[in-house]
Amino acid sequence: MNFDDLLKIENLNVKEFRLVRHGYKEIDPLAIFRDEPGLFDAYQAFQQIRKFGNAKYLAVFAPYHSTQALFLGVWKIEKEMPALEAPKRMRKQVEQFGWDLSRDSYYMLKQVDNLSDLSERLVIEWGGSTVSWVQKKSNKPVIIILPPAHIQEFKSYDQVVIDREQLVKMIANPTYNATWYNALRSVNGIYCISDKRNGKLYVGSAYGKNGIWGRWNEYITTGHGGNKKLLELLSDSPDAVNHFQYTILEILPGSCTADDAIAKEALWKRKLCSRDHGYNDN
Repeated sequence: MNFDDLLKIENLNVKEFRLVRHGYKEIDPLAIFRDEPGLFDAYQAFQQIRKFGNAKYLAVFAPYHSTQALFLGVWKIEKEMPALEAPKRMRKQVEQFGWDLSRDSYYMLKQVDNLSDLSERLVIEWGGSTVSWVQKKSNKPVIIILPPAHIQEFKSYDQVVIDREQLVKMIANPTYNATWYNALRSVNGIYCISDKRNGKLYVGSAYGKNGIWGRWNEYITTGHGGNKKLLELLSDSPDAVNHFQYTILEILPGSCTADDAIAKEALWKRKLCSRDHGYNDN
């Protein structure tokens, strides 16, 4: 099956499409798509004049493994106008990139429902020309359609950055997230919970049964994992848990004892000042 077959199933005209595979030049496309949709919309709306030709729709992808691409969604092109005539709030979003908008266009884009059930699940082979990030060619091979509960493949411990929604999905569906399950349950380590609203941190350690997976499972069950300040926070503001982000600071060797883990945890608390300015109370 090719991607254009899916478009045809949706009764969409493949000739009206451009396929867009955003790269890593200014942003991490998948992370921004998930966490900052306003920035993502602005990022892809400002382009060179006639960049998308006469296309009426964009099928948008993020980089995946090697030359593969992960489908994010379909956007309808409603209008092209001079970039300097774009809404101020949109221009403000891209100020950080230092772009000169005087010769660019602003595309009014609206995400549509077509193929929305395949967002972050459908993987295609983009081909060797990944530098060519906008293409007409839509008959690209479908590599895999991931299960609905799959969050993404585990890469490495130092790249772990997941939000609450992803962690809930992952813990509830270990079979569909086997790379995460196998990686996290096999190690102990020092982890960090960040409150994305205010930047406050909680540093903890996992050294029990099922390693980091087992400890993070407790946070999904309770939200606070038995930690005093997190318990107080969630008692006052239950929705705060939805703003938590989970990362790994250090993997501990297999010979590490509980006392060793607690000592390492204390060191990280000192390094990150999570007692004075975060959610650790000891």
